[in-house]
Parts: sequence; C-alpha cells; structure tokens
Amino acid sequence: MFALLISAIVALGGALLFMVLSGSSFEAMQGPPIAITVIGALILLYLLSHHSNERRSGRLPAIIALGVIAVVGAITTRVDPAPIIKNFFAAAQGDREIDAPFAAASAPASVRIRKMDDGFVANSEINGQVVQMLVDSGAATVVLRQSDAEKAGIDVSHMTFDTPLKTANGTSYLAPVRLKSVRVGQLTIDDVEALVAKPGTLNESLLGMSFLRRLTSYQVAGEFITLRQ
Repeated sequence: MFALLISAIVALGGALLFMVLSGSSFEAMQGPPIAITVIGALILLYLLSHHSNERRSGRLPAIIALGVIAVVGAITTRVDPAPIIKNFFAAAQGDREIDAPFAAASAPASVRIRKMDDGFVANSEINGQVVQMLVDSGAATVVLRQSDAEKAGIDVSHMTFDTPLKTANGTSYLAPVRLKSVRVGQLTIDDVEALVAKPGTLNESLLGMSFLRRLTSYQVAGEFITLRQ
C-alpha cells in the first residue's frame, strides 16, 4: 500500500516536471481530461486507504498523497465553482432582461381591418386626434376633410388650396400640409405628407400612399386588409 502511494506521487511529480521542462503551461491542461484524471486518482486513493487493513496511522501516507493530488488538481484546472455558478445565474438573468424587450421590439406590428359597405374604414389618429379614414391605395397622399384637419389641430384659415387633384367629378384643389403623426392601431408613422380638401369635396378622409408606402406591407385578402409595420 505504502509503496503504491509513493509510486503514484512520484509518477505525478514526474509528469508535472516533464510539463515544465517541455515548456507546457498549466493553462493548456485545463479542461475535462485533466479533471477526469485528478478525480479518478482521488477516488482510487480513497478506496485504497479506506479498505486497507493497516492501522489507522498507516493511512497517513494516503491522506498526504490525497491532499497533494487535490492541490495539484486545483492549480492545474483552476476551477472555482462559486464564481462559475454565480456567473451562470448572472448570465441567465441578463439574457432574460435583454431577450424579452428585444423579442417585443423585433416582432412586427400589424392591424387587420374588415371591409365595410363603403370600403376599409380605419379608426385612425391624426396628431393624436381620432379620425375615421378610408384606406385608399389609389390616393397618392393622405387626404383630410377640412373638418378633420381642424379636429387634428391644423390651422386651415391661412392655407392656400393650389394643389390639383383629379377625381371622378373633375379637378379639385387642395392645400398641402405635413402631419406630425398618423396612427392606426399599433402602427405609427411620423411626419406624413398630406393634403387638406375644401369643404364639400370629400365624404371621407383618405388614408393614402404617403402613409401606406412607409409600412412594411399592406395586403388585401377577402374581406380584410392587413397593414404591417
């Protein structure tokens, strides 16, 4: 038993000496191979010392050898369980904090509108004010009735109605304006080009291409139109 322990110590010391002389570093030995070797040696020595028929004092060399191998193993593998566990939970917590907002931000927003008798009517907000608008991909811009423009806080008293617009009833003249924001459900587009029509020109304000083309997509399928941002 004693001779076996001395042989194990000499073998381990020789291996470490060879590493030093050959220019190898302890860091290069990190990982599962050295960890398995050290753990295996610890188990073997423990079993030999535990089942030995020698007197209790005869186990002293085994205990010394066990301590030496444990110290060498700790130095070689440089494993500290406490920081590893701490960092693992910290990383997991960080992932939860980052991934959730990221997932919410990256998920596409969409609005689905059912077709009514007069078309796809969207409950919109112009500059924060609720305005019903007819979705019209044939209109080059958002077009507001004068009453809806006033409701949205636009001063129409000094507007110049000099932008021509051809309709089925002939040519109408409208006033250009820029809207702070146009919102439909979760979809919001800022700084939108628009036109304001004279009273009596439009029955409905139009949600035209100056809004629609800045979305990711819009698609008509059966009785619904889906807007995506």
